[in-house]
Amino acid sequence: MHRYQGYSPEDVTYLVRLAAAAGAKTLVLTNAAGALNEEYAAGDLMLIADHLNLTGATPLDGSLGNPFLNMVDAYAPRLRALAREASDGVPLREGVYAGLPGPAFETPAEALALRRLGADAAGMSTVLETIAARALGLEVLGVSAITNVIGPAHHPSSQDVLAVAERCSEPLARLIGAVVAGLRRAQPDGG
Repeated sequence: MHRYQGYSPEDVTYLVRLAAAAGAKTLVLTNAAGALNEEYAAGDLMLIADHLNLTGATPLDGSLGNPFLNMVDAYAPRLRALAREASDGVPLREGVYAGLPGPAFETPAEALALRRLGADAAGMSTVLETIAARALGLEVLGVSAITNVIGPAHHPSSQDVLAVAERCSEPLARLIGAVVAGLRRAQPDGG
């Protein structure tokens, strides 16, 4: 669910809240994102090290506790390290994700501004879910499938984005499977 579809921040984060209520301790979030970093290419996977919440929204409505949430290390360094170790040949980038309201792709001027703000990739999800997860005490791993490059020389269509997302699905699934296996091995009881 996305804000641009008319959903509230509470709606967008419903499954995060449900997972936490069911006892989840770790949340793995994935998204499709456009590359702002000129070294990235369509088909890359990027571990999210940090984000810019440019959605104009927050799920911190009081129902999640203190709304003044510390977001340092929102994307757990431990989980990012595990993902790098478990990548098993899946090339990984690591960078800053800009969460935008969408649904329009970014203009060249917006792309330039986002680069200047330090964003490596941009998309229309993930940040509200991460904020809610952190408020609920969950560790978060975020992975972006880079589905297009953002800039004046690039003119992606939604069909192009979907085709690259499909191409990214197998390496992304391998990565997540390896991370989950690593988490299981790290648990003292093996489960």
